[in-house]
Amino acid sequence: ISSNSLGSAGFWLLGPGATLGSSYGPTNTRLRCHLGLKTPPLCELVVGGEPQCWSEGHCLLVDDSFLHTVSHKGPPDTGPRVILSVDLWHPNVAAAERQALDFMFSPDL
Repeated sequence: ISSNSLGSAGFWLLGPGATLGSSYGPTNTRLRCHLGLKTPPLCELVVGGEPQCWSEGHCLLVDDSFLHTVSHKGPPDTGPRVILSVDLWHPNVAAAERQALDFMFSPDL
């Protein structure tokens, strides 16, 4: 999703001992693709009550409209968890709906 403000891409780092509180994404029109770049042990993503784990060199698709929490419970010497996150359209969002969302959430407005 590159044509509206609901999509983003970037690198996300999470240091040992850190936890990101429970939250919901702003919409159910996207899926987040997490590519594990550095995934120390004891890093976890819980989405809708289901634990998920990153794996280096592999993608994890997440619907962040469900309640989710991220934690890195590894020791300090393991270093940060690093992922590349890219937002993709949810496959159930039709082309006409995508156009409407691009118009409503245009980054130029």
